[in-house]
Amino acid sequence: MSKSPVQRVGHYILCGIGRTGAHIAEEFVRRHLPLVVVENNADTILDLKEKLALAGELQPEFVQGDATEDETLQQAGIEQARGLIATMGDDKDNLFVVLTARSLNSRIRIITRVNDERLNRAKMLKAGADKVLSTSQIGGLRAASELIRPSVAKFLEQIVHLTDKTKTLRFSELPVIDIKQPALVQIMRRRRNDDIIAGLTIKDIGQHTGLLVVAIKSGDHIDHAHHPTAEDHWHHNRYRFTPRGNEVLHDDDILVVIGTQDKLDEARGQS
Repeated sequence: MSKSPVQRVGHYILCGIGRTGAHIAEEFVRRHLPLVVVENNADTILDLKEKLALAGELQPEFVQGDATEDETLQQAGIEQARGLIATMGDDKDNLFVVLTARSLNSRIRIITRVNDERLNRAKMLKAGADKVLSTSQIGGLRAASELIRPSVAKFLEQIVHLTDKTKTLRFSELPVIDIKQPALVQIMRRRRNDDIIAGLTIKDIGQHTGLLVVAIKSGDHIDHAHHPTAEDHWHHNRYRFTPRGNEVLHDDDILVVIGTQDKLDEARGQS
């Protein structure tokens, strides 16, 4: 258990280990994502450590303490973290976590669980949460999907629960700036022109990584020198689905891809 401040950069913080938190931690380990878990109960931490031991090689760091306190989140590396998810059992505790996290890091993405949507969703958003999730709502949607779209539900369940990273397909985000696959890096270095990676296309991604790009989320690249139209601004920061193979990518694009975990790791230079 960490006693000194976490030294990671670009990691994620999970606050609270209940049934929901344990599932989240397991998914992060399976995806080889850096995670710091904050929990007040030492026995709960030990139980989760045992559960995660066989889930993957990149194990989370643990901080024992009250996640609603500044000092605890600072120990978890809140200033350098990429995202935080609050899954405490009580809405009041999650609200304090959101308030504290937002005050310590204005750029971090914050996701929180809510039990009473009617009373507390608006409060969570006002406190600084980027997304508020209701476990009962998610469970209801899942139950409806099992009845209405059983084949799709089964497919998605297999994506989540299979553990062989050479066989399990996953939906994932892949920011262009995070691509470290050697052949693509060479293309980026050779053909870079301002913020446009001229010549790096969807087809290149598929050829060199084996990943299927199903959508692109555009970043901030609006070319103001060419008098952007209303349509240009409408497309800004929105998803473009089923992009064509010859579509040129930008540094701030985020790709939504389908692929196996080993191919995702390879694209990020983690293999």
